[in-house]
Amino acid sequence: MDPLKRVTPLFYLAIILLNFTHNTYASTTQDFPVPPDIANSNIQEVRDADAILTSAQFRQTLHKFANGLTPEEIAQQSLFNKIALLSLRSDVQTINKIAAQQHALYTYAHYQFYHQSVLALQDAPDTDFNHIAASVIETELAKLDDKQFVKMNMALGWSVSNARTYVFNLFKQAQQESSLSKDELLNIAVNCQLYYVLADIIPVANAVITQQQHRRFIIEPNTVVNLDSDLTLSTTIVRRRDQSNPASTALQYTIYADESAHIKTAMNAAAHGYIGIVANSRGKRSSKNRVVPWEHEGEDAAKLIKWIAKQNWSNGKVVMYGGSYNGFTQWAAAKHMPKALKAIAPYVAANLITGLPYENNIALTGNFEWPIYAASNSTLDDSVYSDWQRTNDIVDTLYTSGRPIVDIDKLAGRPSPWLQKWLAHPQSDSYYQAMVPYQTDYQRINIPVLTITGYFEGGQISALDYFYEHYKYNSNANHALLIGPYNHWTAQNVPRSHHSNYALDPVALKKDTEDLVFRWFDHVLEDKPKPELVQNTVNYQLMGANEWRFADSIDLLNKQNIPFFIQPLEPNEVQPYKLGRQLSRHAGRYLEQIVDMSDRTEQRNLAPWPIIQDTLDTQGGLHIETPVFEQDMELTGSITGFFDIAVNKRDVDIGFNYYHILPDGRVFHLNNYRSRASHADSNESRKLLEPDQLTRVPIVNARFTSKLIPKGSKIALVLNVNKNRDAQVNLGTGGPVNHEHISQAGELLKLRWYLSSQINLPLKRYTEQPKN
Repeated sequence: MDPLKRVTPLFYLAIILLNFTHNTYASTTQDFPVPPDIANSNIQEVRDADAILTSAQFRQTLHKFANGLTPEEIAQQSLFNKIALLSLRSDVQTINKIAAQQHALYTYAHYQFYHQSVLALQDAPDTDFNHIAASVIETELAKLDDKQFVKMNMALGWSVSNARTYVFNLFKQAQQESSLSKDELLNIAVNCQLYYVLADIIPVANAVITQQQHRRFIIEPNTVVNLDSDLTLSTTIVRRRDQSNPASTALQYTIYADESAHIKTAMNAAAHGYIGIVANSRGKRSSKNRVVPWEHEGEDAAKLIKWIAKQNWSNGKVVMYGGSYNGFTQWAAAKHMPKALKAIAPYVAANLITGLPYENNIALTGNFEWPIYAASNSTLDDSVYSDWQRTNDIVDTLYTSGRPIVDIDKLAGRPSPWLQKWLAHPQSDSYYQAMVPYQTDYQRINIPVLTITGYFEGGQISALDYFYEHYKYNSNANHALLIGPYNHWTAQNVPRSHHSNYALDPVALKKDTEDLVFRWFDHVLEDKPKPELVQNTVNYQLMGANEWRFADSIDLLNKQNIPFFIQPLEPNEVQPYKLGRQLSRHAGRYLEQIVDMSDRTEQRNLAPWPIIQDTLDTQGGLHIETPVFEQDMELTGSITGFFDIAVNKRDVDIGFNYYHILPDGRVFHLNNYRSRASHADSNESRKLLEPDQLTRVPIVNARFTSKLIPKGSKIALVLNVNKNRDAQVNLGTGGPVNHEHISQAGELLKLRWYLSSQINLPLKRYTEQPKN
């Protein structure tokens, strides 16, 4: 997993960064002193990190630490960590060998260029480092064709300022500790070395790249397009210099205004034979309109597509691609179906009501500052994500104080009108439905669509919701899904060797999202062969089997399930409760949880991190598990079924953590589920519960995953009330949850889970695929 964003932070940046701070690959109990340069510094602002970073003593500490690691300890690390540690040890030969073996020659080019330059400097000690580095980089870039050049350009698209901000946050965290674990010190060493390398290489590389890219491409960095009397949009347009005939246009439409990033994106499209265009939302860059996120993107993009089709360099065909917010804008444009739009490829596509800030009608705290970051000026407010501790403190204070989620911007000391507007719409209504296709709108979307998302992707629910709705309302939909062990960032880019402490299968590393998407566009527009990983409607990576598999439909996968039921305890039996294949003769019995909703010293239904752990933490929930499987099984799809519950409140947010218990007893966290009982039947209307009356609550929008479950394994769920810092707390009053205060908690919540509940696990016998 890659602990820094390239170019611009994306929609789930806050959540991703919180995960990075706990990234662990080889656990250890050994403690180390906090480096004196960190412990004794006054670290309040990002610039305060500079004194530490420039300290010779601190750099010596990092080198000593890296050189003290055993080969076995380095081998256990993710590829990202491993390369940085080898760089600290000046082991250039091994870096080059690993990069070649992992097909990562571009990914870690910054380290290779750095060490090539250092070695060259030894032979010419009187020469300036920047001069030598420029020569090294220029020589290598000159060998590349346009596609390779752009790939290298994007691989070198690191932000030095983001790297500096990252280590600043690590230093602040370390100051809170009396000592550091080996993993914590390793995280500091790896990211400081990354910063040192980037600070030396990236400014030089940018200068060399700028010279070469203008020799290869015609670049219009900021063309203002007047679409009607009161709408202007800024665009970046790139064409190959040898492009003589009109061509198809590949368009990204984004609110993330960053001209240098747009040039790289559009160049990549041009290198693949397209006219590359990145257009910004109204109000961004040179647009004179007011910044309005989400609401007008579809109509504005549709107008722009019509304009593109009329240009002399256009052949009248436009395709759209991109991820997160840029995935949303594709669906927004498709709602209006401009004639020139021929295909879309949304990855991890966002949606306000099914992704962030809402998931199954529960308002989430993650990325609450996004409106300030993306919509407060004509570019971006990078200060928003610069201090993790501040953001963490705000979210923690909201949870522990019990204030309603509408107060979160007050706690941040910065009013957020857009966030407040969305919090005023807690269910799917005409406000959201006007932005993206709704029901019969999908009948008009008959162009090919490729959705890409991941098992560990925070916005998987919104990405798959578009997929499900398209097929639900359009029997002629031509819509493929590619899904694998990716998070919000890696689903959109080239994956890294690990997600958390899980090492991805080698075949999962084959996905280069943009390269794959352009090959898919070539297939759609020019009838070229399909990409290897997109062979059917559903294309998924079976974790643990090192296989990609292909299916005709996601419904078929979900229907290949085994129903399980909670079994009553035997007289001397203790937890975990068992999941059995037969409905209990005591289906009227139940398991009861009693929860103090005003107690904020505990958290329930929090997703664990790292995802592979030695033991299962129930967080006060009900641990239920299957018997041990006596044969290898394939788990592919989403949990379906229902919970029969009764609660002494008018509403409750329920959920579960979903685990694979490995034969050796370790637990692999598959995903997390949370749902509001009053909205389980519909995200458009709320139906309050009758206190203490049995209610059937369907399992809706459970996340999709796929994993080989070897013989000797078990599947476990921990059922719980959703009460944690990651989301608002539903106190069950029946009033607007966004305004509920801890003072309204009332009596203890009593939740009954009835044995008549049915949990359909998407399990089937594993059959090995024939080898090609």
